[in-house]
Amino acid sequence: LAQDGAAFQGSGLPQCQTRHRTTSLFSSVAETSALMKEMRERMAEDSDTQMMMDALRGKNLNDDDAAVAGLQMRLVDVVAGTGGDILPYDYDPDALKKFFAKRPMSVITRVFQVLSVGGGFLFNAACDTALGRLKRNPDLEVERAAELRDTITSLGPFFIKIGQALSIRPDILSPRSMVELQKLCDKVPSYDSTIAFATIELELGKKVEDLFSEITPEPVAAASLGQVYKAKLRSTGETVAVKVQRPAVLETVSLDLYLARELGMIARNFPALVERLDA
Repeated sequence: LAQDGAAFQGSGLPQCQTRHRTTSLFSSVAETSALMKEMRERMAEDSDTQMMMDALRGKNLNDDDAAVAGLQMRLVDVVAGTGGDILPYDYDPDALKKFFAKRPMSVITRVFQVLSVGGGFLFNAACDTALGRLKRNPDLEVERAAELRDTITSLGPFFIKIGQALSIRPDILSPRSMVELQKLCDKVPSYDSTIAFATIELELGKKVEDLFSEITPEPVAAASLGQVYKAKLRSTGETVAVKVQRPAVLETVSLDLYLARELGMIARNFPALVERLDA
């Protein structure tokens, strides 16, 4: 202790000054902690802020198991090409334009799907905005957000990914809308297991019963690009997860990317839109 005291005195810092700085540091930390606690309590009292924080933390992922009941994802079957006339696996705008220029009916079908599914929501949202209904009725905002979620789900993976990105953007959406769109992260309708099992057999070249001694009859989880089954390999007895891609998902996502780019190119002709959008 004597040596420590001598070393301390040799440092040139008065003992009383050091004690004062230490006390000030502890006081500053305590005050900061108290201030943060008070801010959290105030945020909890504000329902909109609390909903926004819950959405950003992903607390709304599993609170509505019936969110996708009765929904059907709209996809487009595109006639496959041969030789060099095939869809690229990497994003290539020129290749997509060349591919879909030869398939105008697929493009028309997808445009009709988007307009028929999303047209009703856009009309209702426009009327609500023009008449000021959302300001007078907060519950209507929740209803419209739920309609938007269902519309996005029905339009397929491309739109689901956009909805998922918007669900964590409080600068664009209100907290109530974020809560509804957050459900897109794990509430996606599955497709017929008969089709999934046929895809497994086609890709792996064997019957499902020859590959697996056990496999769940229905998927244990479904996502925008595919769904997952729990199975046990017949060869080793190992328990595995089997993920099967949705049919026509590559074609539909590629077509949506092509249409989105074409829409962006058209938007470039309108200066007012260019200032607000990265087209």
